Amino acid sequence: MKKNRILILLIVLFAFSNLNAQDRIILEIDDNKISVKEFLHIYQKNNTDDNAMKLEALENYMDLFINFKLKVIEAQNLGIDTTQDFKNELASYRHQLAQPYLSDKSVEEELIKEAYERMKYDINVSHILVNIDPNASYQDTLQAWDKINKVYERLQNGEDFETVAIEMSEDESVKFNNGNLGWQKVFGLVYPFETAMYETEIGHFSKPVRTQYGYHILKVNNKRPAKGRHKVAHIMLTKPHQITPEQHKMLEDKLEEIQKRIEAGEDFGALAREYSEDRRSAQTDGVLGWIEVGGKMIRVFEDAVFEIDKVGEISEVLETSYGYHIIKLLEKEEIKSFEELKPSLKTRISNSARASKSRKTVIENLKKEYNAQINTKALEPFYTLVTDSIFNGTWDANEALKLNEVLFSFADKTFTQADFAEFLDSRNRKQTKFAINSFINQSFDNYFDRQIVEYEKEQLEEKYPQFKYLMKEYHDGILLFELTDQKVWSKAIADTIGLEKFYNQNKDKYRWDTRYSITTYKTEDPKTASKLEKKLKKERSWEWINKKFNSTDSSAVVVSQDEMFLPGQDNEIDKIINQFKSNNSSKKYQVIAKDNQITTVKLIPPCIKTLSEARGIVTADYQNQLEKEWIEELRSKYKITINQDVLESIAE
Repeated sequence: MKKNRILILLIVLFAFSNLNAQDRIILEIDDNKISVKEFLHIYQKNNTDDNAMKLEALENYMDLFINFKLKVIEAQNLGIDTTQDFKNELASYRHQLAQPYLSDKSVEEELIKEAYERMKYDINVSHILVNIDPNASYQDTLQAWDKINKVYERLQNGEDFETVAIEMSEDESVKFNNGNLGWQKVFGLVYPFETAMYETEIGHFSKPVRTQYGYHILKVNNKRPAKGRHKVAHIMLTKPHQITPEQHKMLEDKLEEIQKRIEAGEDFGALAREYSEDRRSAQTDGVLGWIEVGGKMIRVFEDAVFEIDKVGEISEVLETSYGYHIIKLLEKEEIKSFEELKPSLKTRISNSARASKSRKTVIENLKKEYNAQINTKALEPFYTLVTDSIFNGTWDANEALKLNEVLFSFADKTFTQADFAEFLDSRNRKQTKFAINSFINQSFDNYFDRQIVEYEKEQLEEKYPQFKYLMKEYHDGILLFELTDQKVWSKAIADTIGLEKFYNQNKDKYRWDTRYSITTYKTEDPKTASKLEKKLKKERSWEWINKKFNSTDSSAVVVSQDEMFLPGQDNEIDKIINQFKSNNSSKKYQVIAKDNQITTVKLIPPCIKTLSEARGIVTADYQNQLEKEWIEELRSKYKITINQDVLESIAE
């Protein structure tokens, strides 16, 4: 037992000594002290090889690290981090970086898995809707609740779902679909409806479900393995509203003709271009693109698409409100694996109403962590002080602002009735009117959640070291970019005199290798080709040739106009260059004739590039020189002290 205590004590002492080692100062630049922890965090992100912790590697990196810190410190001393642009940019990054810390990972993971499992199946569903506004009064909500419960009782008593839907549903579409919404899939409908849809057995109906549209009772008619996506093309013939027997016969004959030509093996795309009266898709061989379950296509067309199983298969003639269609399945895409879809599912969930489930879990956890206390009695005066005038922006908040009782508290923060009154006053504008009690309760929940989440955001650096370092990296990165742009990148582009001077001092570095000037001429007339070849041997310019030959009845066409080529730049040009070389001629200019095509090749020996030709590489080199000079200036400006013993202590 005594040995165990000694062992525990040694472990604790080692942990504290290691912590202290991390906090030791490894580098000082004037009054700025950089700890081992900060240095290693950046170093280990950029160095992962086996020899990373060797002293030589650490010393080499320290030189780069000093340059980096010098630039950041200089930017701070120049006040760049105090500008509004800097603050706005950093705040924007902070908002993005904070989001993963404000969601519950376990809930998020459950939602991703749930969505993927649902993605495996399509559901054919019907529903009965009783409309109710999300912000309806208590009386209106009770009335809607009573109505949906009467519907539920009738269904429980065995009445036909479709019959009840036609009579009772307030969904306008019931007039033409009898309540049947067709095949639906995950993310196709609002989340509460989707959940009930996937949790209800085939042939059964659900209990009443509340969504933003009202109360629903839904029935699952069928369930099938997900169809995924189908890429299709179609040929469409429109049908007049008042069609005569003669017109109908003409349509039938044309459809029969198209079908026969398809069966004979003619190209579907070509037939779509010739016959289809959907002119937009006809221009692209009838291709409509990818069709998904519950998508934008009318249901009868969508159903026909997903009845085709084999790629290349063609449907029977389908009649819709648009006319007659013949559909061809071009491609099928099955549901991908979980690992492939996980990133996109995560994004879709974070941008949908489901994310509120994760947020609610986080807020409930924060309430417990920060010992949140709510004084519900202090909320009661607002039910009478706030009137309907708040919905048109004329509410007088003065009386409410005089209240000063504590409304809620958490951690070391307290919020009074007056604080909440200010928040309500900020919502004093034209908006949808609903019950005052509901408005106050909803506003309070919104205000409380906002305050506790904002408080949590302020604690992120203290609670999560990784977040602290991320923010430090973004802070320093923005400063580094801004000042480097001023001192190096933009300066090199704007400083044309300095750039030209640098080029003149170093232009011998910027040289062309041997190049070839190549111009190709082509003519249909052999006699003209012969004359052209003779003239070109005298090294006439293409302008002269063009004027001489194209002004006569003969035709000489310039294919390429005196372009410069390096070997290896183009396969066809390389063949011409190789032929030039194989002629064993000492001449730097040759004429190569083949059939009625004549090519002139002129060897251009190595030479210095002009500034215009070398501007890109010259600018980059000039930037490197400016940065080098800037670093030397900073190193002479600031006092730099490396604590060598500390550096050696972290080396292996």
